[in-house]
Amino acid sequence: MGGSQGSGGVAASGGATLPGGAPGSGGVVGVGGALGTGGLASGGGVTNSGGRATGGSVAVTGGAGSGGRVGTGGATGTGGRPGTGGNPSGTGGTSGPMCGGFAGFACPAGQFCEFAVGNCGRTPDAAGTCRSTGSGICPAILAPVCGCDGKTYGNDCVRQNAGVSKASDNACAPASPCPPDLSQIDTWPCSEGLTCEYGNDPRPACRSAATCTGGVWTKTSPRCVSLPFVTCPATRAGAAGRICPTMDAYCVYGDLSCQCTNCSEGPVSVCGGDMTWHCAAPNTTPGCPAGIPLLGSACTAAGLTCTYSCGAGGARVCRQGAWYSAYGGPCPISTRRAKKDVVYLGQADRQRIAADLLRFKLATYEYRDPALAGKRHLGFIIEDVPGSPAVDRDGNMVDLYGYTSMLLAAVQAQGEEIARLKAELLRVRLKLRSR
Repeated sequence: MGGSQGSGGVAASGGATLPGGAPGSGGVVGVGGALGTGGLASGGGVTNSGGRATGGSVAVTGGAGSGGRVGTGGATGTGGRPGTGGNPSGTGGTSGPMCGGFAGFACPAGQFCEFAVGNCGRTPDAAGTCRSTGSGICPAILAPVCGCDGKTYGNDCVRQNAGVSKASDNACAPASPCPPDLSQIDTWPCSEGLTCEYGNDPRPACRSAATCTGGVWTKTSPRCVSLPFVTCPATRAGAAGRICPTMDAYCVYGDLSCQCTNCSEGPVSVCGGDMTWHCAAPNTTPGCPAGIPLLGSACTAAGLTCTYSCGAGGARVCRQGAWYSAYGGPCPISTRRAKKDVVYLGQADRQRIAADLLRFKLATYEYRDPALAGKRHLGFIIEDVPGSPAVDRDGNMVDLYGYTSMLLAAVQAQGEEIARLKAELLRVRLKLRSR
């Protein structure tokens, strides 16, 4: 058994000698070819299963003999030279050993566990590679990346110095200040004064909300009657001003809506006549949403105020990454109870206001909004009269109460002037009669 050409011959399982011969079990070439299983010595050869660049390295467990030249992890790791099992210390090639994974391997001091981009170690078996945190010195290049900690870093070098894996290229998207659903509010950080508003009901008073006061969330879920069914016109432009069938029905077009009503808005609210679609016009201030955004929804332009109507809650201000309620400017409220520091105008004041009003340039124009286009309007342009009482304090709308009061001041001043001229004319007549 096993003579000079034993079972399998030179290249088979039996070698040049009987089992246990000079080289030992396994011939010159074992299973797997020139670098296959079994080598010159027992217990593993020069190269283990898979050859030079497969699932083992030049010398894996066993080496030239049991515990041969190189222990676990040799010159070449899984998948070739830079893969698992590189020269420095096994898994990870030149970058360092494996970290994380089911075993939760930690990195040595001065290194952090770098996961694949976007993974951030979220899965239980996620494995990364230990990488040096660097020298702390980075080039002054702005190429923002988003770290797995949710922070934006100036460039990838800065991120690595911070010891944070990369979530994505470019800056991080702003974190949502409110949870996606009201049911999650009790587990959400409570930011004082923040209101999180939910739902798509076009009636703001009918939306569910939660407000943070004193570190505690207070939830409100109003019960409103269902909106009446109505067949809406195809477009907001097609709806505006048209006769509509059902009082307080709504049609929603993107961020804007139209209400079916026979009540007019303005300094005096009057209801009567045919019901028509009253459509909200888009806010055209740069950076502002066209329609009033939900309270607590994310925003990026800190300090930006967007006005949609007068009074409390008629505006939104972007603060701490969320839309907060803001005062939308004065509404026409004439009662003394709503006012303070009342100072009545004298004759000189009325004359000055009348002179200012006479300088107003009147113009005709059309609105850019398709829902309001097709009709020319008469009025003045607020940019032509900066600082005038006829313009609200945000500089976006006409203050109708201030404008009509200026007209009244002009009428009073002209009345005083007419009375003065009449008195002077009477004196002239009396003087002529006395001659």
